[in-house]
Amino acid sequence: MMSLIKIKKSTVTLRAALCGLCISVLPLAQADETELTPKDFYKGAELEVSAPSPFYRLTLPEDVYLETVYPDLRDVRVFNSSGQTVTFALSPVDSDTTEQQNIPLRIFPMQMSVNKPDENRREDKETFTFKSAGGVEVKLYQDGERKPQATYLLELNQDKDKSDDVGLNQIMLDWAQSNANWQAKVTLYSSRDLKDWRKQADNAPLMDLTSGTDRLLLNNIDLDDNYNSRRAQYWLLVVNSDENVAIPAISKAQGVVITRRTAVETIELAFKSETVSKTEAIYQLQRPQPLSSLSIVPEQSNTVLPVNIEYRSTEQDKWRPLSTAVVYQIHGDTGYRTSEPLAMNHLLVQGIRVKAVNGNWGDTVPKVVAQRERVDVLFNGQGNPPYLLAWGANQAAKATIGVNQLIPASEMQPNGLQGLPQAYVGNTMVLGGEERLTATSPVERAQQWQTWLLWGLLIVGVVGLALVVLRLARELMEPKSK
Repeated sequence: MMSLIKIKKSTVTLRAALCGLCISVLPLAQADETELTPKDFYKGAELEVSAPSPFYRLTLPEDVYLETVYPDLRDVRVFNSSGQTVTFALSPVDSDTTEQQNIPLRIFPMQMSVNKPDENRREDKETFTFKSAGGVEVKLYQDGERKPQATYLLELNQDKDKSDDVGLNQIMLDWAQSNANWQAKVTLYSSRDLKDWRKQADNAPLMDLTSGTDRLLLNNIDLDDNYNSRRAQYWLLVVNSDENVAIPAISKAQGVVITRRTAVETIELAFKSETVSKTEAIYQLQRPQPLSSLSIVPEQSNTVLPVNIEYRSTEQDKWRPLSTAVVYQIHGDTGYRTSEPLAMNHLLVQGIRVKAVNGNWGDTVPKVVAQRERVDVLFNGQGNPPYLLAWGANQAAKATIGVNQLIPASEMQPNGLQGLPQAYVGNTMVLGGEERLTATSPVERAQQWQTWLLWGLLIVGVVGLALVVLRLARELMEPKSK
């Protein structure tokens, strides 16, 4: 009986010790993450601003993408002169491009005849009949008080020069320059079959004015991109002007297609290559990156090579299939051509493995170049400059907010984010050093210490229980005294 009492006391004592150790861990578990300072980051750069503003726009330098810990750039911060972090957002850098294509139009002068209205029908108006030398005839009602002075039929080679889903944005005219100044207004009709005509421009101005050596020339007619203009193959140009103004004959006409595109700017990332054999090579980036495209081009001229492409997101990952493609570099009559880049759709990539299929690339491995989207940092001009851009902190958590949350609609510039004052990167400096790339936060350190301590407590508990059981077994095996 006495042995059982001792065992109970021992287990109670062991339980109390374990409880005491667990209580001692609580302060570690409640440790809060402290606010980061510039010294918690690997590198930084002073930012130059030209004038006070509530918001600034900064295009990240390329080094930042390569030296941040996290691919989503969560370890980027902006500090003011007091060392306080300021609110910021990340936004892709958009670039607008405009392309213009001039499409020649065949031009046919038209002869005009006037048809008088029926005297018995008051509502009838004069009609005009326009005929070309080739026999094309168009009838139109009088539109306005002025009579047409000249009329031209313009024809588009639809199958050759323009697809049906693309509309003309302008029609550009040309004529021989005369000594006299003149102005006119034109009406423009469109048709697909020379029967059904739709008005596309009304009283559009044309002019050719000179003053000394200066010339004011207005020779284009703006068009709306609509269903009828996209399907039109024929255009009827009716020129109206005062009878006492001589208008030179129109000698040339072109359709103008203006294409405006908005694309996200990218930066190029070079891989470090490793030759495995003449049919296999491995390419690695310094850090995983979310890629928008991947270009693979053989270094040897006039080479066409089918390849299998694999990727991995980290150095510890297994290789995964990406694509089977044909890469090439050709010098021919049409010029220098290379294989098109592969779309990556922001796939996280650290390494690429390329294997040739039924061939090899010789002594030099193909050139592999990746692209990722360029990013702007939009930050609040809180506090006083100079501001500091900092990056590279393993212990940093995500701190960005949305662009619409950062900049109220009333403060947005007419031309959008491009209208914000620009901040420029100055000299780069080392802040906390490379150890910040792997440093852990107080919470992480507390969690790691807590994990090891709990494991220790479990081991101590198991050992203690084993000792209690062993002691109990010995006492039970001892011979009883009579």
